[in-house]
Amino acid sequence: MGELLLNHQIHLAASPGEAFARFGSGDPTDGWLFGAETSSMQAGSVVRLALPLGGLAGLEGTARIVGTTPYRRIDLIHESPWSGRVACLFAPTPEGGTKLTVRVTIDDIEIERLGTELGLVSPAPRHGTQAVGLLTSLSGAAGLLGRSTVNCAELAVEEINAAGGVLGRPVHLVVADDATDATVGRLAMRRLLATPGVGTVVGMHSSATFAAAAPLAIAAGVPYLYTPTSEPQGRHPLLVRFGETPLDQLHRALPRLAEETGGRRWFLTGNDYSWPRAIGSTARTIVQRMGATVAGERYVPVGSRGFDQLLEAIRASGAEQVISSFIGQDHVRFERQFVRSGLRETTRTFAPLLDDAVVEHLGPDASGIWNVLGYFEGLDTVANRAFLARYRDRFGSCSPPVSAAAEGVYEALHQWALACHARRGTDATAVIDGLRRVRFEGPRLRRLSGERQLLLGEAGPGGVHILEDLPVANLVS
Repeated sequence: MGELLLNHQIHLAASPGEAFARFGSGDPTDGWLFGAETSSMQAGSVVRLALPLGGLAGLEGTARIVGTTPYRRIDLIHESPWSGRVACLFAPTPEGGTKLTVRVTIDDIEIERLGTELGLVSPAPRHGTQAVGLLTSLSGAAGLLGRSTVNCAELAVEEINAAGGVLGRPVHLVVADDATDATVGRLAMRRLLATPGVGTVVGMHSSATFAAAAPLAIAAGVPYLYTPTSEPQGRHPLLVRFGETPLDQLHRALPRLAEETGGRRWFLTGNDYSWPRAIGSTARTIVQRMGATVAGERYVPVGSRGFDQLLEAIRASGAEQVISSFIGQDHVRFERQFVRSGLRETTRTFAPLLDDAVVEHLGPDASGIWNVLGYFEGLDTVANRAFLARYRDRFGSCSPPVSAAAEGVYEALHQWALACHARRGTDATAVIDGLRRVRFEGPRLRRLSGERQLLLGEAGPGGVHILEDLPVANLVS
């Protein structure tokens, strides 16, 4: 396997010890590397940074510390918007400063993906394989969920191939990034559908991208397996949903939270697109059914950074509970500012997209937030412990935590492979019919009848702690 190696050198007035100590502080005085933020220099700690890419300056990304030699070296694994390795080398200069060498290595598979997305190369057919597409968010607001999603997809494909592939052919995964933008997502779906051999696409991204990309899949006659939590929309035989609906997530959790807090006033907020508004509409119905009050409702664009006006509106409303339907980095920024404002001391939060990946980025600021999803890493079952062991063995102890969204992609790919075997084909008719006949026994909790269990979780030290399991009926729709 080939790779691309990039070297960049800068000279700093600070000594190597001083420069090393400044890494992760968020101070961009000496460039993008020092504008990075991390809460710890321990192996496995997540790093948030903005990359200097000319016209793309400020592109948000994440990395992870894999090792350090104090005052001499920091080694990172880059996770988004692309995967790679970064070595930061600190060397003293005769003047008492530091020569900093930043060495970036990107594998050829990732270079091919980036080249395809930029229109620089066209994907070549891989004869004798079965291609399957993955449309997900490796950049933009939801990019922090992307790497574990791709990891879980790769793990599923490797397991499928170890079992003989699909109808005797090894599976080849083709990944595309929607950049958490529906317009980009539509273009990415078009590229996937034009890739030789792609006959099914698995989607893990916003419902805004789903709405933009679904007509293309339908027109091409390609099954589109959509895995995250989402509102019902655009029903068609080729559109298969695996995720939770707003009603699944809210109908039992909100009364439980109100019972615990004793509060009767709710504030509904989140990013301004269809899914958060569907959460808000469903929540309003449930809150009114409880005899409680919606004290306020406000939505802000994806990519928002400052929430002062929103926080002031929440405070002025007298709300005792907030339903926070933000995604990815927006979620992290909002919850951090929520805590700094002092509102966490008086107001409890239910956040429908809070999972282990978001909790990792929030750290202690996530404590006490509730959510309901079909999967959390803390699920203490034999099947989940074995799944997480395989994941860590494959991607290392410093790999990102498995989000509910990522695990959903893992299960969807396995179900797709089983469906192809059940109907002895990979065409749309075989896949859609097969999905209704098969069930993959993955890490998620299911009842004896096969129905999924949703999990009520609360964020705390070390991740999401499961409070209760809640049944929900349909496996796919």
